[in-house]
Amino acid sequence: MGAGLSVDVGYALVAVSIKCLAEDFSRALEILGRVALRPTFPSVELERLRGQVLTDLREAEDNTRWAAERLWREMAYPAEHRYHRMSSGTPETVQRFTVENLREFHTTNYVANQAHVIVVGDVPFESARQQVERVLGGWQPGSTVPVAETLPTTPAPGAAMRMHPMTGKTQADVVQGTTTFERNHPDYYALAFANHIIGRLYFMGRLGEKVRDEQGLAYYATSDLSTGLGSGGWTIRSGVNPSNLDRALESIDTEVRRFLADGPTEDEQADGIASLLGSLPRQLETNEGVASVLGEIELYGLGLDYLDRYPEVIRSLTRERVLEAARVWINPDQLVTAIAGPPRD
Repeated sequence: MGAGLSVDVGYALVAVSIKCLAEDFSRALEILGRVALRPTFPSVELERLRGQVLTDLREAEDNTRWAAERLWREMAYPAEHRYHRMSSGTPETVQRFTVENLREFHTTNYVANQAHVIVVGDVPFESARQQVERVLGGWQPGSTVPVAETLPTTPAPGAAMRMHPMTGKTQADVVQGTTTFERNHPDYYALAFANHIIGRLYFMGRLGEKVRDEQGLAYYATSDLSTGLGSGGWTIRSGVNPSNLDRALESIDTEVRRFLADGPTEDEQADGIASLLGSLPRQLETNEGVASVLGEIELYGLGLDYLDRYPEVIRSLTRERVLEAARVWINPDQLVTAIAGPPRD
């Protein structure tokens, strides 16, 4: 039976993950110890990685979906906010990285008081604890302020729309949305449920059913609630034929307003609860899934009873509570809209 080992450090699961056979756990842990405590940064490896990242960035620059995502972040978050930028960086920042930069970042951020060690698999607890203590017991805490405390308060942006023209493209990709809250906000579950109905349930939710399937105005149309440390975002993403762009945007707006007027139907409420109740057990079917859930529990302080509480939390969500949260956080008149695709006439 395999064993999964995952380490997250600080914000957004900067993770080192190792999957191995249970009998190889000790050797895998030694590798992780070297990465966490005594890493090396050979210049030849840095240059190889730099080339790979620059190639990926050049390809991304030619991708309308990626370009729309980047533009939306730039519009929705102030320039000093970490979420204003794509984590992949830019050609300019990647070109500037040095071995010294990497060493400094590692020394500052890969510290014991910002780390969690998660072991999942056929390894006895006491044995795992002893081995982790042996390998990582000398890991020292740092003085860096946790990232969560450095993220500025982000008010919801005002309505805005921008186009990133890309010649030679036959599809326009659109990201629309607003900033919301952190993962442990009291409204998280209610707004997550609303998002599930709008753009996830039955494959793509109401957006997929109406905008894509019935009206044929989009190749895909879905929504997402991305929360973590600091103000996350609620977004709608769609890919459309440029000739259908205005009609697709109008149709998406209609569906959002319809949800905010009436909330989930009785069938959507029942199916949404069943869907969310079934998703967590499916995630826990694999070692990687268990490690991911445990990492989320630790990172966001959800409590060791989270898995026991989760079913009741979902069952307690009424249509009224879901609609109330959606009306608080989603204002269709104040959405930020980023479009990447062929230039408009």
